[in-house]
Amino acid sequence: MDAFLFGLLAAFWGGSFVAIKFAVDAFPPSFCAMLRVGVALAALSIVFVGERRKLRVRGPALRRMWLAGLFAQGIPFAFLFWGERRVSPGLAGIINGTVPVWTFLLGYVSGAETFTRRKTAGLALGFIGIAVICAPMLSFSGTRRELLGAAAVFVMALSYGVGTRLTRAILSGKNPADFRANAFHQNCASVVFLALVSRFTETWPSATAVAGSPAAVAAILYLGVCSTAAAFLIYFHLIRQWGAVRASAVTYVVPVVALFWDYVFFKTVPSPAEIVGVAAVLAGVRLLNARAA
Repeated sequence: MDAFLFGLLAAFWGGSFVAIKFAVDAFPPSFCAMLRVGVALAALSIVFVGERRKLRVRGPALRRMWLAGLFAQGIPFAFLFWGERRVSPGLAGIINGTVPVWTFLLGYVSGAETFTRRKTAGLALGFIGIAVICAPMLSFSGTRRELLGAAAVFVMALSYGVGTRLTRAILSGKNPADFRANAFHQNCASVVFLALVSRFTETWPSATAVAGSPAAVAAILYLGVCSTAAAFLIYFHLIRQWGAVRASAVTYVVPVVALFWDYVFFKTVPSPAEIVGVAAVLAGVRLLNARAA
């Protein structure tokens, strides 16, 4: 079941980069990110109210969840949406593929992870595979605009690594928190943060402008319900079950899923280089998901 959830998570996140492009082409980036998390929070609230689930968290535990939420969603979403206006999807995909590397390095510094041949090989194979898959989409002229965009996406990747580590600490140990309550409160923290960022840095579009952009609205609904609400519930479950590094390896599979959907909907046959990249990614994920040697 966890392997199935891993694949489902990759499928949800596989379409997120394209959906983000649709959204930021119509609306300001932080505004889009705020709506994404707002839709996710509304979806989670409906589900949890229907389940009559108790979500109240107090004191230090609540502060830890909100801090983790800023690094797992709020900060990375703000930088990702802003950066995707300035860099190609290929470059964003490659940088996004560094998340497991940052997660592992942060764990190593904190003493939570140790270097093994299997983990090192898995990280290297996964990243090489992503680079091969995304290379045809890669464009970078070195302009100041693209440099700033690339830097923003790197901040996103590093922030994801920090958020994953903080979430792992919340969901493990002697008194682990419920991952559903954690998802709810992390979304609360993120929507407050993004609303403040957007309000003070952007001009919000009118209701007429929003209604006149159905493709962007559909993209935001997909991002909120599938790529955030459902995806982060799955992600937090996998962090609790598998650990931070193995769960974050899902970012390696995202380009593979994108190739699959490209074939299903547009009959685009993967090139030999892309097939090699897919093989490298799957081999890397297999090594990371195997028991440590």
